[in-house]
Amino acid sequence: MKEWFSYNIFNKEANLYAGSTTKDKASEYSFSLALHTGEEKERILENRAKFASFFPKEFRFVSQFQVHSNKIINLDGYELPNKWNEFKLSADGFVTSKPNIMLNILTADCIALLAYDKKKKIIGAAHAGWRGTKDNIALNLITAMQNLGSSSKDILVAISPSIRSCCYEVDERVAKYFTSYLDALVKTAKDKWHLDISIVNKEQLLSAGVQEEHIEVSPICTACKSDKYFSYRKECGCSGRFISFIGRKE
Repeated sequence: MKEWFSYNIFNKEANLYAGSTTKDKASEYSFSLALHTGEEKERILENRAKFASFFPKEFRFVSQFQVHSNKIINLDGYELPNKWNEFKLSADGFVTSKPNIMLNILTADCIALLAYDKKKKIIGAAHAGWRGTKDNIALNLITAMQNLGSSSKDILVAISPSIRSCCYEVDERVAKYFTSYLDALVKTAKDKWHLDISIVNKEQLLSAGVQEEHIEVSPICTACKSDKYFSYRKECGCSGRFISFIGRKE
């Protein structure tokens, strides 16, 4: 991994690590980090070890078997071994008030939401495709952080690179869930729309009480930039995934 995408909104926060990885053609499977998509497991584990090596050795890394739900796990109730923890629970996000834990969301067009309470030092992360978005996973992420003591006005949120309306065509089956988000949905032909779920997620975050100046939306479309980011739609069902991550060092 030669570089990663960083978020301006987190840059001034001490001891906070957050960003999104990019492709590296010199690495196995272009530096894919997903175990569930069919590549050789040992090569993906090598990529994960390389990724982990960029961070302080105290960090424990956590990812999920994502299922397009709106469920958020509170990791404070789990004892995490000193290794990469791949949760097999049916969920798509997690929160924690503990330091030295790196939360990782795997995507290839979907959104990763990365959140940080700058006062309580609570972190959260969630995977939002159109299904999770229609079921308000952004709201559930903020609520889970509030349950740990956060106030929404203190939470910073980054919305990762994702497929944008320029490339994301959906049919009526999907579009019907987002008709109330006028800026996010544009009809282009009979029974065809272009959808921008980053706009929907931002609106849901605002409705949850997150301040607009505390939300950063990446302008990058993963389909337009498939040379740097995995794109399931542009690459015709690619199996690779990049990681969006957030963690706080003690």
